[in-house]
Amino acid sequence: MDRIIESFIEDFKTEFNYSGVDKSKLFEHFVNYVLVSKIYPDRSSVDKINVGGTRNPGIDGLAIMVNNHLATSQEEIDYFIQDADLLDIEFSFIQSKTSDSFELGSINTFIASVKEFFRDGELKFEDELLNLRDLKNYIYKNSIKMEKSPSLKLYYATTGKWVEDQNLQTIINSGIKDLNQFDLFFEIKFIPVDADKLKSLYREIKNKITKEIIFEKHTILPKIDKITESYLGILPASELIKITSDEDGEIIKTIFYDNVRDFQGYNKVNSGIKKSIETKTANDKFVLLNNGITIVAKGLNKVGSAFKISEFQIVNGCQTSHVLHHLKKDINDKVLLPLKLIVTDDDDTINDIIRATNSQTEVKNEAFEILKPFHKKLEEFYLTFDKEENKKLYYERRSRQFFGSKAKSEKIIGLSSQIASFIAMFLNEPQSTQRYFGELLSSYNNRLFQDNHSFWPYYTSGIALNIIEEFFRDYELNPTSKRFKYHLLLMFRIQVAGEKVPINVSGNKEMEKYCNKILEALWDRTKALEIFKSLEAKLQSVLNKTTQLPRQAHLTRAFTEELLPAITANKKVGKITYYNSLKGFGFVRIDHTEDDAFVHYTELEKAHKGIVPIGLQLSFDIFESHKGQQAKNIERLN
Repeated sequence: MDRIIESFIEDFKTEFNYSGVDKSKLFEHFVNYVLVSKIYPDRSSVDKINVGGTRNPGIDGLAIMVNNHLATSQEEIDYFIQDADLLDIEFSFIQSKTSDSFELGSINTFIASVKEFFRDGELKFEDELLNLRDLKNYIYKNSIKMEKSPSLKLYYATTGKWVEDQNLQTIINSGIKDLNQFDLFFEIKFIPVDADKLKSLYREIKNKITKEIIFEKHTILPKIDKITESYLGILPASELIKITSDEDGEIIKTIFYDNVRDFQGYNKVNSGIKKSIETKTANDKFVLLNNGITIVAKGLNKVGSAFKISEFQIVNGCQTSHVLHHLKKDINDKVLLPLKLIVTDDDDTINDIIRATNSQTEVKNEAFEILKPFHKKLEEFYLTFDKEENKKLYYERRSRQFFGSKAKSEKIIGLSSQIASFIAMFLNEPQSTQRYFGELLSSYNNRLFQDNHSFWPYYTSGIALNIIEEFFRDYELNPTSKRFKYHLLLMFRIQVAGEKVPINVSGNKEMEKYCNKILEALWDRTKALEIFKSLEAKLQSVLNKTTQLPRQAHLTRAFTEELLPAITANKKVGKITYYNSLKGFGFVRIDHTEDDAFVHYTELEKAHKGIVPIGLQLSFDIFESHKGQQAKNIERLN
């Protein structure tokens, strides 16, 4: 391993506090980090794809991307089916070796393990990988929702140099041929990642993204308050493709993080954009038919028509950018698009621009969540604890917000982790944390991030999650318990402060006192570890007796009820009053009310197979959605 890679790994080790991890495992985490940051730039995603274990030969990481989101549960698949009625799937497998060469035997094992994963072979994978294999089967069960088969990427990383060795290429081609015979994939790519590539990817993460465009047809806008400079004009599509592509020709996901919508696939609107590009006679009209792109940059160096922009985000135009990138081979010089280029580092101004430029299209509620004033105030509340190391934690509202600051990555919590920790610890729903965070925001919209909420339970749940992850990272707690970390947070709260939670309103001294009981135990790491170990023993005892499949128990309300029966008494009961099997939905009447809850087949089939009779009795949780009240976490009663 060369000295530069070693220094990068040492930097990564310090940044994420992986002090107790051995060299080979540390390298796995490092590789997974640089690759997942390229695939999905969310701080919490790295932990989700680490699957390396003694029973996972050849597979150290697996990212299952569903509609451009990292998915780890069936509930997330259900959400995307209900939300978009469309599934776009990509499987990315990662194998990492510290050796300084690409070894034929290791590559062969890697490909063989991937084949076993897709054929449901006899390899005794670790539980995390078995759960992801179940998720793979669930995805293919819903293949009717796919416009094309999933794509498959195989990343093989070493500290050596890739030299197109003929023997290695023969093995790789043979493996790809075997995988193609499964008839499961739209395309398969084997991607060698050598030392130079690892260095390049890590520098990309650590450095500010800087790109240059040739922007000839532009007008300088007048001086605007809190705007350094701004321009309006027409940009060739080829120039946009240039700044949205990395050195491998892949689209750079991180520059769309502040866009309020991810790429929606080829829905009606995006299919229209695609058609206008593919119809060559319509290319010169593209500039008139498209709403254009808005780029917000923190830095600009302009020389004539050459604009070098740094730390930039495409805050509007994600759909157009992705369609153009997919069709880049068809782009000619007639394809132009309107461009707004704004240079500012004022957060409030950036939020106003994001809100305004996206107000003319339908956008999900979660897209605007971070723009609420509550989140800025919550960030400031977190900062009040930064004087003492054991209390320090930073709330990151915006991607790379603390880039270049004193904040270490292991001391940063993002929006999705904040939502999950709060819902688990203070709303008694640890099993729901596996759902897509946008669904949780919608479902708990009256119980999350309210203007009159106290900040104390948010910080308390955030630091609790940070501390338990530290214990797992240092192997102070058993890695097999890690998927139950949100259950352990809830158990910790109840054991230390009691079951009853005070009313969560700002200024409530009872809530502050309640949280401080928990915090005093958490800030004392020795005491916190002692409590978590005792709770882990209790968890294991219940797991040994459960009727649930142990490796999936963390996903079920039934297990939460076994673990903590007293806090789950608010489940609803009702009967099916209408169900249309062709359309795949119906309604359940909540007992002792006149209220009906929508029920979708993806939720109902987990509790009931076959014909759905009127009067079928169910227990369920109520989630708020754009369809109104929706029944989820369903169980059959009769």
